[in-house]
This record gives sequence, C-alpha cells and structure tokens, in this order.
Amino acid sequence: MHSKKFLLAELCGTWLREQKHRIAPSTYVKYEQLIRRYILPFFSEKSCNDLKEQDIEAFSQYIRQKFASEKLSAGNQRTSIMLLNRILEYGNQHHFISFKTHIMPNIKRKKAFVRVFSQAELYKLESYIDAHPHNYTLAILIALYSGVRIGELCAIRWNDIDFDNGTLMIARSVQRLKTQDVTSKTKTELRISLPKSNAGIRLIPLPSSIIKYIRPFFSTENLDHYLLTNCEMPMEPRTLQYAYRRILQICQIPYLNFHCLRHTFATRCVTLGWDMKTLGEILGHSEIQITMEYYFHSSFEYKREQMNKLQRIS
Repeated sequence: MHSKKFLLAELCGTWLREQKHRIAPSTYVKYEQLIRRYILPFFSEKSCNDLKEQDIEAFSQYIRQKFASEKLSAGNQRTSIMLLNRILEYGNQHHFISFKTHIMPNIKRKKAFVRVFSQAELYKLESYIDAHPHNYTLAILIALYSGVRIGELCAIRWNDIDFDNGTLMIARSVQRLKTQDVTSKTKTELRISLPKSNAGIRLIPLPSSIIKYIRPFFSTENLDHYLLTNCEMPMEPRTLQYAYRRILQICQIPYLNFHCLRHTFATRCVTLGWDMKTLGEILGHSEIQITMEYYFHSSFEYKREQMNKLQRIS
C-alpha cells in the first residue's frame, strides 16, 4: 500500500485519464459524467487507504436506490457499477487498495422495444422524398435503406461512395460532445471520430435506386467534402434531427426519433428473411447477440406469419 493519503477521487481521475485514448470520445464523456455525478459525490473525501468493503456495498445500494426512483436508467446503473469495479481493480493492481472486490449489478435487462414506421407511413415519407429532393430528404432515404446511425450519416464524405460498385463506406462518426479544452469559451464541440468498434467500420452495398437518387447531389470536385453539406464541414446531427421532425410533421406522420429509421430498416430486412449475421454486419454490431436482442422478435413474427399459411391437407 502507498503511505501517501490518496483519495478515491484522485484514483478515479488517474484511471479516467488512462482510458482517454483507449475509448471512443462519446464513451469517455459518458464515463466522466457518471463518475462525476454518482461515484465522486458518494465517496467524497474517502481515501483509498480507508476504503472498506462495506463502503463498496453501500455504493451498490445507493445506485440501486437511484435506479428504483427512476433517476438512473438500468444501463447507466450497470455502467456506474462497472466503472467502480474497474477503478477498484486498477487501484488494487497499483497497490492503492489492499483488497479485491467486485459488485454484481443484479438487475435484469429490460427487453428491447423497437419502434418502427408502418408501410403506410413509409409510403407517405418516400413520396415526400421523391417530390422534394434536398440534402435532408437524401439523409432520410439513406438511413432508411442502409440503417446507418445519424452520426455516421453526417460523417459520410463523397469519397466514401463508390457509384460504380454501388457501395457506401462507413468509417467515421460526427457527434457534439462536451469540450475537453478548459480554456474554450464553448461548452460543446463537434467532433469527428472513429466508430466505437472495428465492426462499425463497414462497407454497405446500397440498392441501385438509392445510388440513382444520390448521384444528382454530387456537385463538388473535392471528394473529401461531406455528402450532406457539399463542403468541408459536416452537417450538425442536431440540425438534421430538426429538419427530420419538420418533414414528419409536413407528412402528418406521428413522430418517431431518427434512430427509428435504423430500426425500420432492420425490421424490414428481417421480414425479407435476412439472417442475423448479415444484418448485424450491415448495422455495424460488434456481436450477433446485439442484433438478436433487438430484432429476433421481428424474425419470430415473420416465421409465425409463414407458419400460419400452412393448411391441413386432410
């Protein structure tokens, strides 16, 4: 053990700084917020030398109470406990903490509920898109036929599209995140980063009808320019979200958030009989279990529909 009184807050800061270049910027921001909001206030001025297993169990109860009062989602509860586990493990490895311990979240995951657009709503939306060619409608159509996330969509450059082979390369993402520069006058900044996992970097074959719709928008000689802006700056995801909401209002379609375009794409693929591995690769999921968790129920409903077509022979 170190003789110096080393606060758990200092250990959290040391661990977090080491993770900064190992994880995606958005993940770092999330970790920093959860540590600041839940771990640091609970342990306050507690030193690593004085830390006891009872303190760890008390934190576990504290997080569960936050979850029970609906002030903390199940995902953030699990992440907060996971963060403390990793920090404690780091502290033990570096001899700041004398004992090994591990908290079990003991909370069931809620079954994923996927909201999608109906066929009638899609007909309205695509009719509007065909009648109003614009960078916003272009974005919506690409999302509907590729399942890309909004940050990935805003980060597409012209050199990511191969018109001859009809493919789209997803290699980066745009996000507005809390600024890391303490001298900055702005609280947030637009950041372009790599996808969270290697699976996020992927080549997506696009339907020929979508390639045909995209082609007229190609009006720049600089292939590094962004698809949705035709300039060197990407579109702000929030700007696209606002435009998308307005288009749904014009079409008199009940609002579903932009991510539901991705769910709609995936659900349609399942209905068409796609296998989960192929779908997961197109969506950029790191594990097939993620695809199964969200979309297996769609597959099962399709199977039931097909089974109901079987009739008794006799």
